[in-house]
Amino acid sequence: MNVASAPQIITCYSSIDSDHDKSHRDTHPPIRKGIDMPKQVVILGTAHNHVFGMADCIPDATDCELAGVWDEDPDRLAAAAKTLGVPPFESLDAALKTKPDLAMIGAVPCDRAELARRVIEVGGTALPDKPLALTHEELDRTIDAVEKFGRPIVTFYPYRGTPSLVAAKRALDKGRIGSLVRVFSSGPHQLRPPTRPQWHWTRAGNGGCLIDVGSHHVDMACHMAGEAPDYICANHTNVGHPKHTEFQDFSQALLRFPSGALGHIEADWCNPESMKHFGDTRTWIQGTTGKIEVREGDERTAEIWTQAEAAAPLDTSGLPDVNAWSSKLIEDLCHGRDCGIDQSDIWRASRVTLHAFDSAMAGGKPVDNPHGL
Repeated sequence: MNVASAPQIITCYSSIDSDHDKSHRDTHPPIRKGIDMPKQVVILGTAHNHVFGMADCIPDATDCELAGVWDEDPDRLAAAAKTLGVPPFESLDAALKTKPDLAMIGAVPCDRAELARRVIEVGGTALPDKPLALTHEELDRTIDAVEKFGRPIVTFYPYRGTPSLVAAKRALDKGRIGSLVRVFSSGPHQLRPPTRPQWHWTRAGNGGCLIDVGSHHVDMACHMAGEAPDYICANHTNVGHPKHTEFQDFSQALLRFPSGALGHIEADWCNPESMKHFGDTRTWIQGTTGKIEVREGDERTAEIWTQAEAAAPLDTSGLPDVNAWSSKLIEDLCHGRDCGIDQSDIWRASRVTLHAFDSAMAGGKPVDNPHGL
């Protein structure tokens, strides 16, 4: 089914007057459906602030509007409704009763897949923040639900819309650096421990470094290779936070693709506070006759080396920035259009991260011919 994890973290928030008219905060917003009505978007869960940045892209999505927000935590719900300037739903059932066209999901990671399934059961499309699923069983249930209800679930992976990486993929596909030999995708993040809720440190709540942060980079490696790996080997460690025994602050994975190309993934929580940007993403693509290097952090560079040119800037002219790309993604999903991300890509990224985590938990034991890919 063709249906429509980021170097640039979207953190712009809606500016809402504190005296916003309380009459608009009905816990049962009316169901608005009609040929001239904007497509309705709801937010389910605000445990992670990524969802606010996603919501900030709705106004630039044609004929789409944010109709309301739900969160299981009353304090988070009240704060989110005020920040977003939309009505709070008193329950998940009340939110789903509105039959939303699209639901953005920013709940605690362990709840995202189930919420996505609830959305498609009522005919909507789900756009969860990463990670989508924390176990193989949860992913299997989600795949079965999409097959049953015929609605898409698309994990929000803004690397897909980052201009430098879009340009890198185009250059690779055009053969400018020959055949792919290796993709290296690295995503250091700042941890800021005092800001982290308890679920962030747990396997049950957040999955683990490879499943959480690593999902962006697994998706990018598979996207660049254009296929799923047939060999996965990974390791992770926790050097800096021994009190959190289920947490990993550094992880890496090696992927081998059927073409012979390799993928090397690094994801960590070791980015120093001295860096201006929360993340410092680096993507190095090695080909048989050239290479591409992209950095998205305090330094933003995108260069290509071929047999005839050295450190030439990648051409990103005409490409939308990641916010505009996100708005178009929301618009396409709301209107039921192809958004350029295949449903199988979503399953692939989630499955590979789960296999990588399994390998790391087994001390780096390789996974050959991983199931589900």
